Amino acid sequence: MPEQIAADQGSVGVLLVHGLNGGRDDMLELSEHLAQQGLITENILLPGHGTHVWDMLPIGWAEWAAAVRAELQALKARCTRVFLVGHSLGGALCLHVAASEPVTGIVTMCAPIEMFPGMLNAVRLVRHFTPWLPTLREDIHDPVARRLRQRTREVYRRTPMAPVESMLQYLPLLRAELPQVTAPILIMVARQDHVVPARDGRTIYRLVGSQEKYLVTFHRSYHVIMKDHERDEVFARTLIFIQKHLPATGHPLPYHTI
Repeated sequence: MPEQIAADQGSVGVLLVHGLNGGRDDMLELSEHLAQQGLITENILLPGHGTHVWDMLPIGWAEWAAAVRAELQALKARCTRVFLVGHSLGGALCLHVAASEPVTGIVTMCAPIEMFPGMLNAVRLVRHFTPWLPTLREDIHDPVARRLRQRTREVYRRTPMAPVESMLQYLPLLRAELPQVTAPILIMVARQDHVVPARDGRTIYRLVGSQEKYLVTFHRSYHVIMKDHERDEVFARTLIFIQKHLPATGHPLPYHTI
């Protein structure tokens, strides 16, 4: 009906993208928080995820990027303004897609851009001996949240090496794409992140082409910041950032950039 189409076209969409070895549950609370404010949220499941670790072995950057791009196009068909929100690999994918697709804004959480020296060579070496490694523990500081997450993620007790290699291989190309990302961006990092170094977020902040950019550092959380001690602040800052870029708002942001 025309009335329904008009309402959809005037709405705001948020595409949420989880990280490698993650799933929809990672972004569920944030998605629900944003939906409660009247936003249309799409919490996607990346190819190869949600079943068993061996289903991810043949999957890599190309399949993930294509999935995010397709979901973005579908959401754009429903909404006049669309935001990308991604954690870890999901954040990197959001940056990649935003380099060639116009979006209203981007939120990245602990997104990689360089990782650790020698990591790609180490992953390639490991692949000669085993297709995966055990996932020893979730990088969450809050012990209650960490135990809960471990109980609900039985299929991800191992990390597949081929998809990790695929991500690491693309990061130099993503770094080169950053100047093409011009949408307003909120970059969140964790100082005690043991998976993606916080300096990666600072590199993204420095190289991204956005004129309006914010960098927020969390000091009590580890890598999975949307499940950790400061998750409420992560949710609040994400919502404020989105609201700032809607026509009826425009209030100042309480950000501390470094």
